Amino acid sequence: MRRAAPVSRFARPAPRRPRRPRAAFTLLELIIATAIGAVVLLVIQTTFFGALRLHNTTHARIEQDRVLERALGFIRRDFAGILLPGGTLSGEFQTSEFSSLTTGSYGERITPDIFTSSARIDGWSPFSEAQMVAYYLADGDTTGTVAASRTPAVPAGSKTLVRVVTRNLLPVQENAPDEVPLLPGVASATVFYHDGTGWTDFWDSATSSTLPRAVKFSLQMAAVGAGDPPAPIEIVIPITATTTTTQTETAEAEAGL
Repeated sequence: MRRAAPVSRFARPAPRRPRRPRAAFTLLELIIATAIGAVVLLVIQTTFFGALRLHNTTHARIEQDRVLERALGFIRRDFAGILLPGGTLSGEFQTSEFSSLTTGSYGERITPDIFTSSARIDGWSPFSEAQMVAYYLADGDTTGTVAASRTPAVPAGSKTLVRVVTRNLLPVQENAPDEVPLLPGVASATVFYHDGTGWTDFWDSATSSTLPRAVKFSLQMAAVGAGDPPAPIEIVIPITATTTTTQTETAEAEAGL
């Protein structure tokens, strides 16, 4: 068996290969990567906040339209259900004289007292569907306005459309009407009545013994900021209730008398 040759203690060790330097980022590369990351974050932030702003604006607009449609729905039902004047639970339709059932000041009166059948009958109210309604413009944003906290900022100097409802038309003692704020941010409101030939802002059923053929309710919303005021909102409600005088006049007109 062959023995291994002895190794001398003075033999030279094998030379080591030089180590390669570890790969690393230079300062320039770090600056470029930081700049790219900042641009990406800026784009993401702009997109996110733009989408959030659009979301809030859209929801505010939807809520504003919902409040407006609710107010117009009340107006439409009140005028469409108007009762014939002179009944037990109805008074005259007059733009100059108002019923004594409504006491107190609610602001600028817009409509006459409307005796209408628009009330809701339920198991909690002892009254019938007949009620008296009047519309006012109250200064400022009235406390209790429907969804006022979720609608856009109310323009300064605007008014609130208020619906005053009297359910008990045969009160034994002093009556307390219900004040229901409907629509904030209103600049002005007007009502016109159609007599069959044209529009007028005056009506007295006690004198004419008739009701208007239709009612036009116009709302002018206040301008927001320094912008132009929006176009007026108009709703025309046909009046289906006809008095004996109106029926006679219609029959004579059809007969050519």
